Amino acid sequence: MKKRCLTLFLALVLASVSLMGCTDKKTESSSSSHDSSSAASTSSVAEPSAGVTSDVSSEPSSESSAEISSEASSESSDSKQTFQQFADGDYKDVTAETAHAEITLSGSSAVLSDTTRGSSSEGVVTITSKGIYHVTGSGENISIVVNDDQESGNVYLILDNVTMDNTSAPCIDVEACDKLIIQCVGKNSLDFRNTDESVKKDGAIYAKDDVTINGSGTLNVTSALNGIVCKDDLRITDSTLTVRSDAIGIQVEKSVRVGGGTIAVYCNRDGVHLKGEDNDSFFYFEKANMTIVSGYDGISVKAGNDKKDFTGYVSLNGGILDITTASSAGASASKDRSISQKGIKTDGQISITDTELSVSAADDALHGESDIRILSGTLILASGDDGITASGNLTIDGGSVTVSQSYEALEATNVTINGGEIRLTSSDDGINCSGGSDTTSDDDNPWNSGSTDASLTINGGNIYVNATGDGLDSNGSIYVTGGTVIVEGPVANDNGALDKGDGNGCVASITGGTVLAIGSSGMAVNFDSGTQCSALVSLSGNEGTVISVNDGSGFTYTATKSFSSVVYSSPGMSQGNTYTIQAGSSSATMDFTDSLYYSEISGGPGGPGGFGGPGGPGGQGMLG
Repeated sequence: MKKRCLTLFLALVLASVSLMGCTDKKTESSSSSHDSSSAASTSSVAEPSAGVTSDVSSEPSSESSAEISSEASSESSDSKQTFQQFADGDYKDVTAETAHAEITLSGSSAVLSDTTRGSSSEGVVTITSKGIYHVTGSGENISIVVNDDQESGNVYLILDNVTMDNTSAPCIDVEACDKLIIQCVGKNSLDFRNTDESVKKDGAIYAKDDVTINGSGTLNVTSALNGIVCKDDLRITDSTLTVRSDAIGIQVEKSVRVGGGTIAVYCNRDGVHLKGEDNDSFFYFEKANMTIVSGYDGISVKAGNDKKDFTGYVSLNGGILDITTASSAGASASKDRSISQKGIKTDGQISITDTELSVSAADDALHGESDIRILSGTLILASGDDGITASGNLTIDGGSVTVSQSYEALEATNVTINGGEIRLTSSDDGINCSGGSDTTSDDDNPWNSGSTDASLTINGGNIYVNATGDGLDSNGSIYVTGGTVIVEGPVANDNGALDKGDGNGCVASITGGTVLAIGSSGMAVNFDSGTQCSALVSLSGNEGTVISVNDGSGFTYTATKSFSSVVYSSPGMSQGNTYTIQAGSSSATMDFTDSLYYSEISGGPGGPGGFGGPGGPGGQGMLG
């Protein structure tokens, strides 16, 4: 009996302990779940909350939460990306009525109305705390210094019809703050006349922390050295900003983010120059109208350290951007090999969406040491060297791309065209995959020799190429799966309308789309792989000659230059049939009775029609 009771007692104790353990685990699990949920919730809103909190801490207490909520909503309404790029009051309007202090300029005098927020002495006003400061008047050798070493919140500087000049120090000097937001009201001008290039503070606006420029007014910045220098992030979200400088227009270490306004930069060196030690500098652009006229590069985004570790980029996401290099001479200038005069240059990637981009450059119009992607927009490019150069991949998904002048229009290791309206004019190759012989820009040529791994892929779009050299040139393979491609290639016999690599495995393949490639006959080649009929015929014509084909497509084209060979392929032709191609009063027969590929011309080395390809030894031969 005692043993049985003892056994029962022990069982009850063990059950109790087990139940307590379960309860503890359940409680712990519930607590952990709650904490995790809270953390996830905090994470999901951390970015907008941080921006709004910062605004609250730096603005009048009378501002309502509804206004703050409205600001957050307006900033995030367009896209998550927009909100990430612009926050912390970048688009916010503040007024003189809500100012915490007045700064009055008069001659060589500058006075701060509230000395609890800083000091003023001998033409220098020093701001030491967050808040809104309303600046008026005109002053000579005046500096406004922001030095809130506690970084307690945003400092708003309302420039209200202000004129400032200084022969020794920056007009606005940011030593430390959370962020300086310059709001422009009326007409304002800052003139920095120091010509000593050895000075450390070498801009009319010189900032060690973040700066935002907005407002409905204008701001004219003139400098004998650099215009605006920022060691952190520079955002421009509104205002009419004009920068004129004898050196760099806008020099920034971390990022330049343009989200609105009308901006013009005129300078003798780079228009916008980014380079930082963190190796992640970037230029972001949307919703603005910006003009750059520069002596050197229009926009330059460079690695601060090893290019291989660079994560920076150029991202254009709407608006109008117009760039001219070589001090307004643009593409008509003779390239100066001692300097870089590219339109947009970066050690990272370039992406373009919904942007009207015009570039006239003595050097490459667009130059990326990584990949370049064009999703949409309108690009009008003229270059004294290459139109678009990418060391990695160049992808065009849509939009309109016109290269009106270039040495080589498109150049990359791999070029892929998925859509868009593309018109290319070049004095050498129209499209060159893996570099080719970039003899005019050997200082920036990313290829030491051609790679047979390179490829040109055309999946769609309407493409026109007018080239003095090769029309479509790949050191590897060419693949056409769709779209309409018109190539007016070389007149001289040392190049061809089409040119593929001569390595093992290099092919010119067509499985869809319509291709007309006219040019000289000395190195003419045909497609040699795929599922669609293609012909290379000996047919001559001149400017104004109309080319037509009886394949049922109704295809016609009027040539703008002389030619002696024609490559034609379309979905309307099939194996087992013959077709006629007409050029003015002359014609040729395309005979696909026994093959998908028909060639009348023995082409150059490595291409179809040469060294055993169709139309070469053992091929169709010349028609008599």
